[in-house]
Amino acid sequence: MFKIKVPASSANLGCGFDTLGIAFEKYNTFTFKPNNTYKVGDGFLDAHRGDNNMVISSAKTALKIIDKNINGFEVSVDADIPLSRGLGSSATCIIAGVLAAFILSDTEIDMKTVYQICADIETHADNVAAALFGALTVAYKNDTGWKYLKYMPDNQFRFCAFIPDFKLNTVKSRKALPAKLSYNDCVNNISRTALMVTALTKPYAEILSDASNDKIHQPYRIPLIEEYEEIYNFAVSHKAYTAFISGAGPSVMAIINYMDLDNFIKEFNNNKNSTLKHQWTAMPLLVDKNGVQIIFEG
Repeated sequence: MFKIKVPASSANLGCGFDTLGIAFEKYNTFTFKPNNTYKVGDGFLDAHRGDNNMVISSAKTALKIIDKNINGFEVSVDADIPLSRGLGSSATCIIAGVLAAFILSDTEIDMKTVYQICADIETHADNVAAALFGALTVAYKNDTGWKYLKYMPDNQFRFCAFIPDFKLNTVKSRKALPAKLSYNDCVNNISRTALMVTALTKPYAEILSDASNDKIHQPYRIPLIEEYEEIYNFAVSHKAYTAFISGAGPSVMAIINYMDLDNFIKEFNNNKNSTLKHQWTAMPLLVDKNGVQIIFEG
């Protein structure tokens, strides 16, 4: 028996569409046991207990790629990451399934290959890069495959996810995106993505608002997220440097100085949340520095 502990992640960070990702100390922990067939154990929703289980389907994809066979496994999950909220829950399932395929087939784990498989399954690498390797990652692809660079955000920064009581399907969120983009909007995002990495690592807190300014996905997704503007306006008027959609949404991520975080959350819980139609949870998050963990047990 072994466990695979995969961190939550937030993709895009406003400007870095399908490129930037950051991992957090919030985890889905998957437990695997060898089995004669594939079996879904505790912790999964009924909708994810059939052939569409992403852990099992990802493992099967990986086994085909590495040309190995196993009889099956039983997988259960202790899920601490909200589903369909833009915090990388699907990436955790993909990573767990791919790594399980390597372990159960007695294949040496090569993280570069694991990354390639996970990114190909997800079709973009922002969440999987962050969840696999930790911290802040810049994911990209060249002629030889998926690559990444890893950066450590400055310790002064804290993140706060505002998580609503409603879901937003990633497919629906992607369908909202336009087929074409203007040259000026693309240039805007290129410059902002460079600014975001610099602002978080140097650090330059004063440019985070400019750095997160996006024109290629957020304008089309914000209308899908009820009360986004209220959450954003609360955040930036209560000392957050900036706020943006986490991944495809609907969660909203704020960046704030560590000294202001406690009062920020208290103010939201005591005064703001009761004025909103939906129930929003303000969740403080620390950056996960190391990425996925594999824990072998007796």
